[in-house]
Amino acid sequence: MAINQLIVIGGGIAGLTCAESYSNLKPNDKITILSCSPILKTVCNIQKISKVLESFDVFESQFTDIEFKNPNISVVICDVESIDINQRIIKTDKGEFKYDYLSICSGAKPNLIKESPYLIGIRDTETIVDLKNRLSDAKRIVLIGNGGIALELIHEIKGCQIIWSIKDKHIGNAFFDKDAADFLFRSKQVKDKGKKEQNEKEGTNEEDELIAKNNNTSTPSNSSLYKSENGSALGPQWYSKYNFTTSDEYNKSNQEKKYNFNENVNIQYSTFLDEIYSKDDEKLKEELINNNNDNNEDDWPVYVKLSNGKLYGCNFIISATGVIPNSTILTKGNNSNNSNDIIKLSNDGAIIVNEQMKTSVDRIYASGDVCSIDWSESEVWFQMRLWSQARTQGRYTAQCIANESVKNTPQHDNLDQISTSFEFELFAHATKFFGFKVIMLGLYNGQGLNLNNINQQQQQHEENKENKENEDDIKIYTREIVGEQYVKVILKNGRLIGSLLIGDTDLEETFENLILNQIDLSRYGAEILNPEIDIEDYFD
Repeated sequence: MAINQLIVIGGGIAGLTCAESYSNLKPNDKITILSCSPILKTVCNIQKISKVLESFDVFESQFTDIEFKNPNISVVICDVESIDINQRIIKTDKGEFKYDYLSICSGAKPNLIKESPYLIGIRDTETIVDLKNRLSDAKRIVLIGNGGIALELIHEIKGCQIIWSIKDKHIGNAFFDKDAADFLFRSKQVKDKGKKEQNEKEGTNEEDELIAKNNNTSTPSNSSLYKSENGSALGPQWYSKYNFTTSDEYNKSNQEKKYNFNENVNIQYSTFLDEIYSKDDEKLKEELINNNNDNNEDDWPVYVKLSNGKLYGCNFIISATGVIPNSTILTKGNNSNNSNDIIKLSNDGAIIVNEQMKTSVDRIYASGDVCSIDWSESEVWFQMRLWSQARTQGRYTAQCIANESVKNTPQHDNLDQISTSFEFELFAHATKFFGFKVIMLGLYNGQGLNLNNINQQQQQHEENKENKENEDDIKIYTREIVGEQYVKVILKNGRLIGSLLIGDTDLEETFENLILNQIDLSRYGAEILNPEIDIEDYFD
């Protein structure tokens, strides 16, 4: 039996899942993980919520723990310098490694809006520790971005003022429409008010929780010793390990500036970062003279000018404006004027893979944030750079490589099948925002659909009492209880194609089945969300 050498570049969720899954499938093959950090991301506490949905925790493990757990996996802490695709050799600062199969799981890196010593991006443990240290004596920060990281930071940062610049007209646009975002915003206010009243009644405060978080802070790894790559992505509920608050000394000397969610967050809608000025910048003096707002009463180390002309002084800036695929790991060091001569990349620089997760280069695969998937024929699946998809892709890539390694051999029929393309049939993601459980299924936000004037169309439909079948028959129904739950369903031609569930609704498995089974729900209309009807039993 031939023994193959699989090399995995990247120690994040996709990389480690790929390596461990392949180890289970081919325990006699050799696997080497090339990681820029000695800290690898391990998936633990996996809970199956439904057929497609699952929740899990991500822990940071030393590479020696991974090697001990998997005898056929070795980890090399290094920086990849180039890949010789003809000789199948990877050159690193720790030597050369020959591969039979290569899986690129190098993830993505923060899309920093500008370069400045006062600006940080949030991506890995090191950047979170840096953020925590900077917050210890911060009075005001500027947060740029409107995605998941930004929402989580807004929820967690306490004790200092936040100027939140978002390019959209409502918060959370990367995940939610305006109605869902408004629900989250209002529900957080309700929950925070209730928690404050409960604390006052019991004579307690949040300090005990903050102390517990402080004691659980991770130690930074030494990935910064390596030249070009960032550490792995944080994983779900990363913020639960940290205390993002200003120091007791600052709070004691600023009792009159105790902020709650309403007071400490100043949201600047439809704006973006225009300029960054240090306090010694000559251009700043002119801006201070021309700017008529009253936000410059203190001597700040850095100032931010937004696209609406407003100027804010702050201690530092957080760039939470998404990530870009870290695909240069394959093209650097190769003598070619056009990187697409080596490997096909998407418009955003991601590595294009086919239905077997293969790249355009023989024996090279890719998965996770670094790759681009456009081969799924399912109407209700789309790619989004999420931890859940990184895990799914890593596992499926391992299966595809294992299948290829035993192709046309007697071992083919005996190979286990731990993953199939069925996992790309339905978009499904479970997470938390503002302390609420959030389930996203299918085209939960109407992705790819023409939703213009949808409300007017639905109203006309009800008034005319007509039920005409056409390809654009889109209906959206919502139900909400402020502070508790929000439910949205999207139907196309009477079939459920997407659902967003916020809070404890217990509807995820039922709606998942309705999307997959494509049952005609036309006759039920808005009654599908009637809380008096036990929809789970009805459709089961």
